[in-house]
Parts: sequence; C-alpha cells; structure tokens
Amino acid sequence: MRFQSLKGFRDFYPEDMAARRIVFDKILDTVKRYGFREVDAPSVESLDLFRIKSGDEILGQTFNFKDKGDRDITLIPELTPTVARMVVDREKTLRRPIKWYSMPKLWRYEEPQSGRLREFYQLNVDIFGVSGPEADSEVIASGIDIMLSLGLEGEFVFKISDRRLMQGVLEALNVQNAPAIFSAIDKRGKVSHDEFKKMLYDAGMNDIQMGHLISILDTKGPLAEALPKLKPLLARNPLVMEGYENLEKILDLMKMYRMEYYCELDPSIIRGLAYYTGTVFECFDTKGELRAIFGGGRYDKIIGLFGGADMCAVGFGMGDAVLEILMRRANVWPHEKIMTDYYVLTTSPDYREVGIFLAQSLREKDCVVETDMLGRNFSNQMKYANSIGAKKVLILGEKEMAGGKVSIKDMTTGEQETKEIITFLESL
Repeated sequence: MRFQSLKGFRDFYPEDMAARRIVFDKILDTVKRYGFREVDAPSVESLDLFRIKSGDEILGQTFNFKDKGDRDITLIPELTPTVARMVVDREKTLRRPIKWYSMPKLWRYEEPQSGRLREFYQLNVDIFGVSGPEADSEVIASGIDIMLSLGLEGEFVFKISDRRLMQGVLEALNVQNAPAIFSAIDKRGKVSHDEFKKMLYDAGMNDIQMGHLISILDTKGPLAEALPKLKPLLARNPLVMEGYENLEKILDLMKMYRMEYYCELDPSIIRGLAYYTGTVFECFDTKGELRAIFGGGRYDKIIGLFGGADMCAVGFGMGDAVLEILMRRANVWPHEKIMTDYYVLTTSPDYREVGIFLAQSLREKDCVVETDMLGRNFSNQMKYANSIGAKKVLILGEKEMAGGKVSIKDMTTGEQETKEIITFLESL
C-alpha cells in the first residue's frame, strides 16, 4: 500500500531543501542584521490561548483536538499569542526594546489553494516596548530589506495605512456600523465596484457618505506623493490626525532608511484583525496578481490581552508559500540541486581508512564530503559523484596509494592533477 502526503501539506526532498535553505538563510541573516533575536516555542498550545485573541471562530480554522488529559489543544496557527505569552512570562526582566524573530512551521485548517496551504513556514518579526513610529519603520525597513536580499527589486511594493485614519473618517461621517464597513473595505479588491457599493449600502451608508469614503480610498500611490493629496479630504478629528501624523513621521523615517521608493499609501489596508491599533501594512507583488506576501502592523493591546501590563508592539508575519511563487515568477528562486565539495573515490576496500582520513580532514575545514560506502567500481563512483554535484573527485587508486598521493579531478573542467595528500590538505 502506497501513501501520499495529506492535502495542503508538502514533501521536501534534498534538492528542494537545498534551495529553500538558501532562501531561509538570506531571510534570517537580514533580520539578524537589524538586531532581532531568535526565539522558538512549542508547536502545540492550549486552544484557549487562541480563543482569547480570535474567539470561537478559531475552532474551524485550526487543527485542534483533546489530548490524553482531556485538554483542548491545537497545532499553532500563528505565533503572536505564543510570543505574547512568552513576553508576559518574563515581562519584568526583559529589556526594552524586545526585538524577536522566529520562523516556525504553522498549521491552519482551511481550503488549500495557490499561496495558501495547511502547513507552512512563517517568519515572525516583532518589536515590543516602543510606542513611536521608529519601531513601525524599523520592521517595515527590515521587510523591504528581506525582499531586496532575495533579488526581488522591482517586484514588490509595501502598501501602508493607519487604522486610526479610517476609524476617524467613519466617526466623522457618523457611520454606526464600522465593523461591517471595515469588512467591506477589506474585501474591496476581491469584488466588483457594484458589489462593493452594495456592501456599503447594506452596512448602512448613504450616497454622500459612500462618495466621500470612496474618494479617500482612491487616494493612493507613492507615499510621498499621495499623503499630501489625502490631507484635504480628511476631517480634523483627533483620531484622523493621529493616524495622518503617524504616516507623515513614517514617511520621514523611510526617507532616512532610503526606502520610501518601496512604500505606497493605501487607505484600504485595514488588516481586518480587531487587535491592530495604528500602523498597518501589507507587501504585494507589483503586478497585483498574488495574495499579500506578508503583512502586519501595530498591536498595542496584545500583551494586555494575555494578562500582562500594557506594552506597545509592532511586527509582521511572512509565509513562505506566496513568496516562493513570486520568486519563481521572477526567476530568482535558487537552483534546486545538491552541491558537494568533494567525493572521495577509493578503488579498493583496503584504501577506506585513508579515504575516511581524507574526508574527515576536509570536513574539519567545513567542506561537504562524501565517500563510497557500497563498494562500487570506478565508473559507478564517478557517476554517483556527478549525480550529487561534486565539484571535485579525490581519487585514491593503486598508483596514488603507492606514493602517498591523491589525484584531484575537477568535475567542471575535467582537468586532473596529482599531489601528495599532506601537500593537498595544507594547500586548502
């Protein structure tokens, strides 16, 4: 009986993982340069941890079950509640700012489709303990830097807004059903214009309110150009001005990072999650063909939600599925092949001890080395060396062994030379 992986799950063979490791290392090297420190956490948590944040609707979105102690637990669908729990556990001893990152596997029970899977890797980046836009800009800059490090220049854009801006606009318009309006705005890009207007009508908006809201939503584009155009359309209530002035400060900071070119204003970015409190952003491909590559924002109430003292927080999550689609489309996904520095070829079992000595000496120099373990003949060993992408084959045959030497064959050029083993090792 043959088995296949479950729907929405992936198998990664060595060549797949080789490419994926290159991508992940570039991502993690980037966030490390910004001073983010790595954390890790359990893959299973109490279901109540996620109920607190998302309510009972989380039950239909997670792999949850009762354990042998009759406790409701779940495979984690996101890391934010877990990270919040970790901060609360040590909030009195952690020094501010708290800058953490992680890239675990996560699980969500939803219908698999392009860019959305049931099991996936997700980079999480968070800053706790900084109330100003300096932290917002730092996480946005690190996200932009990740995309650039992956060779995606010109392939992405960060769309930025502020929850307070739209909340203030709806207050000024005297809209009573703000959650329904936010829900409609969040779906605007997925429905027709008429469908969007119907959703606003159904939420209780009249034509005048709707016209003003749509004019604000349509004021988008490069952050430096669109932000001044938005100001005349806005009411001057405190919430609106808090949001607008925050975006002005973020623009100034992104200029300091020399990254404002990658940022656009888009008031329709709402991040439909109730806990976002200020800056919100999402990263999209410039062609607008894919789901959001990642998104995040400010969520200053998250620590208090899990029993800690109020603490400011901002961050983002980036899944690997949409990112891979974009990188493949841009032809920057790494080649999926196995690479080996050296293959040690021995023509007799009698030479195995010298072969292992040579292999271990090279491994101590951080080289990737394989040796023959199947007693294959010369021809089959050469074929195997070629199949694993060996850059060089080190040949230990009767002639070489008689003189304490090794022949080094370059598998790219075909050139071959013979050296004393000690001389060869000292030359590296």
